[in-house]
Amino acid sequence: LKSEITSRGGRHSMGKKRKRVAQAEHTGSHFTKKKQAPRDSKESPSPSAKKLSVINDEWQTCLKSWEDIAPLFQSYRKKKIWMPFYYDGECAKHLRSLGFKDVYHKKQDFFQKLSDTAFVQSVDLIWDNPPYTGANLKERVLRALVKTSKPFVMLLPSSILHSKLLQDIADPSLIQCIIPRRVLVRKTGQNTVPFKYLVWLCYRTSLPRDLLFV
Repeated sequence: LKSEITSRGGRHSMGKKRKRVAQAEHTGSHFTKKKQAPRDSKESPSPSAKKLSVINDEWQTCLKSWEDIAPLFQSYRKKKIWMPFYYDGECAKHLRSLGFKDVYHKKQDFFQKLSDTAFVQSVDLIWDNPPYTGANLKERVLRALVKTSKPFVMLLPSSILHSKLLQDIADPSLIQCIIPRRVLVRKTGQNTVPFKYLVWLCYRTSLPRDLLFV
């Protein structure tokens, strides 16, 4: 590099190179291509990779965020609440500390648990913060929840309110929404993070109003 810079021919060469880089950036192409590992179209992600993607997409909803909406669900304090999406178990502790004593929160597969008809019938409210990993998973979760005919409250991106999916699978007259100014979440052992643009999607909950701000 030193010999190129100090020689006239080197300066000319570097000038050409810069020009080619600028042209490549302008057209959106890459001047130098990175080596890529061979891809096998038949190869699918390993089970551990799939599991990791779900774990990274799960968060603990902090106590303050439950406190903000708990007064709206006082009628369920003595009823059975199912929190099906287990991350670190802390969310159930938060709800119990707010007076909701009958909270079922175990590390079980949500879709498999739905096949336990007796259990589902015993539940009065399904309330949780589900993982958002991929549109397909979110759709499966919402379809399954609606199919139970049980009241549910799910923390979801606000974009769900504009989605055709919700219009297709749910009765609009049964949909209600709580819009928090922000939601505090955290990864286990880490500091809280404020999230915006989230909503508590409520279904069959008979809240005082269809749209509430907290």
